[in-house]
Amino acid sequence: MHLSNEWFATTYDSDKGLVVVRGRMHLDAPRLSGLYGMRIEVQWQLKGDDKGMPTDTETDVIDGVMNIMTDALERSSTAVLSAIHTGARQVLYIFYATTVEDFSATVEPLLRRLGNLPIRIGATADATWSDYTALIAQQAIG
Repeated sequence: MHLSNEWFATTYDSDKGLVVVRGRMHLDAPRLSGLYGMRIEVQWQLKGDDKGMPTDTETDVIDGVMNIMTDALERSSTAVLSAIHTGARQVLYIFYATTVEDFSATVEPLLRRLGNLPIRIGATADATWSDYTALIAQQAIG
């Protein structure tokens, strides 16, 4: 399945500071396929700068790890990266995955090699991609 590499960016203010959201556009094929019913969040806790954004060092580490992880997940058709939220002392990657088990089987060997990272991973069922469609609708209106 070909995935778009077109993204939009927007911002919002949270109680912990500015958050920059990058959303991936044109994901109708995976969304409507019915294969990706689990919404999975990979949350990086940051020390961050005085504005709650990642430092240059944190950005280098996060981008490096997440590029490897996203490539492995998308190449194996296990998950699709739909959005990235950065700010308020965290970076949140939103994936839609086939199953939690498939996601874990792909990610765990990578994380084991990388050692202890300041991340949390959570999953919720979202077969209709309601989080993603709300983000897209908000962007289209905004």
